Amino acid sequence: MTAGWRKVPIGMIGVLERNLRLLPRTLGARVARAAAQQLTDLGRATFRQSQNAYGDPWEPGAEGQTVTLRKSGLLASTIAYVATGTRLRAHLGPAYAKYQVGKRPVFPRFGAELPIKYSSVIHARAAAEIAAALKEATQQ
Repeated sequence: MTAGWRKVPIGMIGVLERNLRLLPRTLGARVARAAAQQLTDLGRATFRQSQNAYGDPWEPGAEGQTVTLRKSGLLASTIAYVATGTRLRAHLGPAYAKYQVGKRPVFPRFGAELPIKYSSVIHARAAAEIAAALKEATQQ
């Protein structure tokens, strides 16, 4: 027998093959779930600083003042990313939020390039989830 190789029952190969085939279906959902809280934290951090996701300050108020959008605190406490299957959806909470974030966006714009911090979180979570899934798929 070649060094480093061991005999594996042929049935285990089938299990491994089946497990690897399932990865594309479940991996995206795992990455989305794992990244949602970290992305929410990033969104809330820029919100607290009255900035958009790229670090640019929000448009000032009518009298040139810094706008915080924290009159009641409801919007600040409910902004979040929610994982729905393989997708991440921005949740803004109260119904009036859509009017507030037009001039003062909280999350990256749909279809726009992601900020580096957001991309880094997604890449890190993807790498961790891929490693974990491969480990699970090969352990029987």
